[in-house]
Amino acid sequence: MRDLYEAIEQLSVLLSLRIQNTVRKRGWAGQPKTSRFEVRSPEDRAYYPTQVTISMSLGHVVSFTPAEQPCEDGQSWHIKIQRSDGVMRRSFSDGIYVRKVENGYQLFVRNEVLGEAQFKAMFDDLSSGGLSGHSMTIGKAFKSRFGSIPAEVYEILCAAQHLEQLEQMHEAVLTEVTQLDVETALGKLSKWTPDQA
Repeated sequence: MRDLYEAIEQLSVLLSLRIQNTVRKRGWAGQPKTSRFEVRSPEDRAYYPTQVTISMSLGHVVSFTPAEQPCEDGQSWHIKIQRSDGVMRRSFSDGIYVRKVENGYQLFVRNEVLGEAQFKAMFDDLSSGGLSGHSMTIGKAFKSRFGSIPAEVYEILCAAQHLEQLEQMHEAVLTEVTQLDVETALGKLSKWTPDQA
């Protein structure tokens, strides 16, 4: 277990360096802010994972926050990725995990090692705009009823283009009983076309 505590400390620093390098390469004005916090191993040894926050050009803040303890499996450690505006996209919705590989530990996104392509896609999504107009109103209604918007729902709202489709989606968010009912209705409405009017 000690190896995992060392891994979260080292790999969260490595992640912060990758983030700083990405921000520099993209020419963003603000520098990422890092902070460390203490976690204690079962042997009562202190380790210091690194948290990173980035102020984005569109006004929202992105944070990479390691959990305060390993995952329940005892073999991995979760790093939560969150935008302050509540936007959730598939590329970062599951966060990052520190997991054991053959010769040590590595950063993972879902079940893949965090490679350059995934890292670039993640930053493209983290820096892009959120919902606007009617889609934003629907998103706010969803959030007020059920909490954060799942990545799948967010993608459906972003893709909706027709006014009547958006009206029906808004109605579904306001009238369906459960979150599952709303998500099912939105899934059906995502396939809506103007000839169905």
